[in-house]
Amino acid sequence: MTPFVDRLGYKFNTDDGFVEEVLVSEIELLDTTGDVYCPCRMRTGDPKEDAKIVCPCIPFYRDQFAGLKKCWCGLFILKEIEDGTDLLGVIEEPQGEIDVPVFRVDDLPDGQIRHVKVGRHDMAVARVGDEFFALSNVCRHAFAPLAEGFMDGYFVMCPWHGWRYDVRDGSTDHPGADVKTFAVSVVDREVRVRVLLK
Repeated sequence: MTPFVDRLGYKFNTDDGFVEEVLVSEIELLDTTGDVYCPCRMRTGDPKEDAKIVCPCIPFYRDQFAGLKKCWCGLFILKEIEDGTDLLGVIEEPQGEIDVPVFRVDDLPDGQIRHVKVGRHDMAVARVGDEFFALSNVCRHAFAPLAEGFMDGYFVMCPWHGWRYDVRDGSTDHPGADVKTFAVSVVDREVRVRVLLK
């Protein structure tokens, strides 16, 4: 799990005793259910929904967890948190703008674009040189996924019909078809996108 959560901007909680307790609970769940469900979430019985609470569930709740600075149970905390015990019992998400880690700088080569899901936002995150940009993943023409498109400098070309979007501002040559963009920052070699939590 460590390499996977590291790529998402997280690490094991610094409270080793707490980590051991949670992992013991997860092993018990594995023995009884056949999967490693989050010990603090209830299963619904719907396999598709329940897959979202198999540990680590960070990809499904990126925005919420970035706001909490931890996953629900606190097994994983954001890498910049020095003392994970300060977050135990924290259940209220802050509101407002949150910078959400999505991947490491080295995970996206120059001139490439990839799909990222953050809460209710489907994004295409592009790299041009040492710059990163995030925009809505849906082409406004026929709803194609822009993350499957082709990069040409600062432009992504829609994979279906070649519409070009400027990754810097989401603009296109087609009237009324611009897409939303999201602020992107790089912190400690991690790419973060800014979303609004309500």
